[in-house]
Amino acid sequence: MRARPVSLLIALLVPLSAHASGEEAHPLQFDEVLRSVSTHDPRIRQAVERLRRAEGKTTEARGAFDPRLGGDAKLTTGAYYDLRSANVELRQPTTIWGSELYAGYRIGLGLNQSFPFYADNQTLSAGEVRAGIEIPIWRGGLIDPERAERTRAIRLEEAAGHALSVTELDLELAAAGAYWKWVSAGQNRQVANALLRLAAERDEQLRRRLKAGSIPEFDVLDNERILLERKAFVVSAERAFEQAGFELSLFLRDSGGEAVVPDAERVPQRLEIRPLEQLAVEQAVSQVLACHPELERSRAELEAAGVDLTLTRNQVAPDVRAFFQYSRDLGELTGTVLDFTLPGNVFQAGIELSVPLLLRRDRGRRDVARAEVAEKQARLDFIADQLRARTRDAASAVHAAQARAELTEDVVEAAAELAEGERRRFEVGASNLIFVNLREQQAAMARMQYIDALAFAEIERTRWQTTTRVSCGPDTEAP
Repeated sequence: MRARPVSLLIALLVPLSAHASGEEAHPLQFDEVLRSVSTHDPRIRQAVERLRRAEGKTTEARGAFDPRLGGDAKLTTGAYYDLRSANVELRQPTTIWGSELYAGYRIGLGLNQSFPFYADNQTLSAGEVRAGIEIPIWRGGLIDPERAERTRAIRLEEAAGHALSVTELDLELAAAGAYWKWVSAGQNRQVANALLRLAAERDEQLRRRLKAGSIPEFDVLDNERILLERKAFVVSAERAFEQAGFELSLFLRDSGGEAVVPDAERVPQRLEIRPLEQLAVEQAVSQVLACHPELERSRAELEAAGVDLTLTRNQVAPDVRAFFQYSRDLGELTGTVLDFTLPGNVFQAGIELSVPLLLRRDRGRRDVARAEVAEKQARLDFIADQLRARTRDAASAVHAAQARAELTEDVVEAAAELAEGERRRFEVGASNLIFVNLREQQAAMARMQYIDALAFAEIERTRWQTTTRVSCGPDTEAP
């Protein structure tokens, strides 16, 4: 690299680090912005609350398999038959083929000991114990609404977790854009002020020379025009910096979560081109397509929709249920005419059948579920295409941004030399204000372009990092 002229460094570049003793003590770094985003950003909290809501839905769906305890007690009298009865039963739904286990106890004793109430209600003196199982054979066997809701809730909880990761990556990239826009606007503001100072200092020199009679008044008037133009340029630069600060405040917050507009003193003063490591683009593409959180979220949502399709297909089948029950009466005979039928073990097995007819509602739900699965599959395919293109584009962009920054650095050096040379020619009367102003503006614009190129290179570097930052498990295989 060529050495920059000393006078130009003083005129243009030193203002970028003039506050080194104060500003650089507490420059705002991107890591601080990221910590603020992860700790206080409302969009992160929204994603976290959506995840908590999904976790609550999963807990609610699992509640369908909680054991249920029920019972009743009756006293029937005032008619030919009378009865005192009590019944309690514990049921446990399971996830094994929709089966349900139950166990219970009942007792039924008639007030009129000679004539029982009904055989199904009559027990020995200590009551009856029973246990059994109910198993759906067709509809509800492979899947039922309770198991479908449980599986769907688990998949949607996974999707919410991946959505949180997507939000974090998106916010990191957005924060990088806001942060580097603010840094470049802050440094461009300093360049504009430095350019204004050059015109102000020259105005004083020209007025002294005018009083001495060595230059015409025309030169002073021309420099006043230049001074006014640069003041307007400073106003625009100040406005751009304020706007960038407001945008950055959406990501930068204090310990209480309140948005903070950073001061100009916190603008980092030294920027440099960081070396770019070799990018393994195709390997990154494979990893991104295997387990990028955006794809994982879409896959989880597709699996949740697939559960609905499986359920609706099963719901059009006949409802065939098998059951098996064991019961035994306990205690002594009560003296009724049915006592002799009660003692001993009782085994009962059977099948219940219910065949739906038109099934228009179930067929309609099946068609809706089928369309939703196809829609989500198409969306998943498109997201994969997007991520493939985005990863390759991010690699291309970061290389191009790096090259642009390196080239503009050379432009800064050349423009600085030309501006310095033109000022020296003007001092000895070999040039005029038009060329001096043009060269100074070119040097300032080159410096601003360099600052913008550095900021853009950092944004593109962050875009590559957020696009390719995936956590693939050891068993994950690339497609």
